[in-house]
Amino acid sequence: MPKGTPNSFSMRGIWRMEDRWEVTLIRQGQRHRRVFLLSTHGGVRASLKVAKQWRDEIEAEKPLTPRHVQAAKPRVDSPSGIAGVTCIRCTPDGKPSIWRAQTRIGDRNVSKSFSVGRYGARALDLAISERDKQLEQMKQWLESRHA
Repeated sequence: MPKGTPNSFSMRGIWRMEDRWEVTLIRQGQRHRRVFLLSTHGGVRASLKVAKQWRDEIEAEKPLTPRHVQAAKPRVDSPSGIAGVTCIRCTPDGKPSIWRAQTRIGDRNVSKSFSVGRYGARALDLAISERDKQLEQMKQWLESRHA
């Protein structure tokens, strides 16, 4: 498969190397990786079958975290401590002047900004509330795609 081309669904997490199949999955922040040598598993087809079985076992034991849950997790690079809520402009003395709530829903970015000049100390709370609304929109969008 050419570089940059995603695998098909049946080959998710599996890559062919010269002498092996490699399986790599990340679940709950933990990497699961295993190599299946063609020589020890009976050739290309047999080793691919074993690789897919192993991948399917990992996926059954450790399902993916739903996207809206993953998006709500705090990130170390979030200055507000809330995922998706950031200060986009500061005053010369370093105090926040605009807070933004931003979420990617499907193929579009949804964002709304709140000025400290307009809303005062409530600006951060409004941005957090907006982020919660955006996460709910993401959840509904994801549910509508899988219904």
